[in-house]
Amino acid sequence: MKNTWSLATTPHVVNDKSVAISEQGEASGRVGLFGGTFDPVHFGHLRPAVELAEAYDLDTLYLLPNHKPVHRGPTHASTARRIAMLQLAIEATPKLAIDAREALRDKPSYTFDTLSEIRGEKPAATLLFFMGLDAFAKYDTWHHWEEILALANLVVVNRPSAQHSDFSAKLLARQRESAGEVITNGHCGVIEQCDVTQLEISATDIRRRIAKNLSLRFLLPAPVSEYIGVHSLYKARHSSE
Repeated sequence: MKNTWSLATTPHVVNDKSVAISEQGEASGRVGLFGGTFDPVHFGHLRPAVELAEAYDLDTLYLLPNHKPVHRGPTHASTARRIAMLQLAIEATPKLAIDAREALRDKPSYTFDTLSEIRGEKPAATLLFFMGLDAFAKYDTWHHWEEILALANLVVVNRPSAQHSDFSAKLLARQRESAGEVITNGHCGVIEQCDVTQLEISATDIRRRIAKNLSLRFLLPAPVSEYIGVHSLYKARHSSE
């Protein structure tokens, strides 16, 4: 069945921050993109997102909630619920917004498809796609990974437990040689590594805590915690990501 979800039918949409990049004004500026399942969103997502927006001088960093994630199992909360939680989480954070285009596709969420669309909408913009080192180590498994580098720059966020694979280390060295080491406006193909504040919070652990009726205090924004309780999310099961 065709997915007919839209922002207008999302429960508890609290503001207008869930909009497409094409509706915004960064025609030739820097557009930051940070994908994930956000199942649920927590401070381990939000604090790095704010730091990345500041470090790379972004007017806005767009959170891209996956609808049908390719490299993970199915999500536990519906796409509409996950976006509603993101709305609540970023309500008072000017540098963060949501681009929900992947939620409107009734097919797997491929980064290449998303970046191709955004490049068509913003041909003069400098695109920065943020990803963890754990994901970058497996970047050769991504759909059209080579073509992604012709559309955007990659910013690889270091994580304490993650290491480069042989492939990712060689790709990083290759791109530094061919595209440079620092992202500059108007260019793509650069791969930078960066550090952010590491908060050892995981959605898996949050779901486990919910299933066991344990406290979520200081793990995620209070409005998100309240929303989870009101809608009895994550009560039935929990699993690893």
